[in-house]
Amino acid sequence: MPSSRLHNEGQNLMLQALSTPSTGVGKGTDVLDLAKQRMQWLQSRESLIAGNIANANTPGYVARDLPDFKSALSHQMSVPLSRTDSAHLTGATSQSGTGKTEGSMSIDGNRVDLEGELVKIAQTDDQQRMATNAYSTYMSMFSLALGSS
Repeated sequence: MPSSRLHNEGQNLMLQALSTPSTGVGKGTDVLDLAKQRMQWLQSRESLIAGNIANANTPGYVARDLPDFKSALSHQMSVPLSRTDSAHLTGATSQSGTGKTEGSMSIDGNRVDLEGELVKIAQTDDQQRMATNAYSTYMSMFSLALGSS
């Protein structure tokens, strides 16, 4: 089934991106590597969502999604992400990581909710924009520190 192959490729890309060792010095967070991992995860998620939309009329198709980036990243980090101040927002709970999304089933057994998939595409687009802006800001700081503009 082509959608299963796409789902497996997306998961493999995500795992490959997350398993690449950081080349940063010390134990600090390599922001550029983190942005790269985030963009690869977003690209994989976007491919899965596009596959869900493409199979909206396929009988028996079940929509798929990746586990959220925070849970995928926390499995790869030696120190899990945590709330360091009581004034910080708690955030949403992570997905179980099954890769399947819940949705209502149509008469032919299809579980693709087009409205939900379009919302996910919009969220993914916003997250890609945020990661790109973080990368650009970080590179601007490097340029400023090096005295070049």
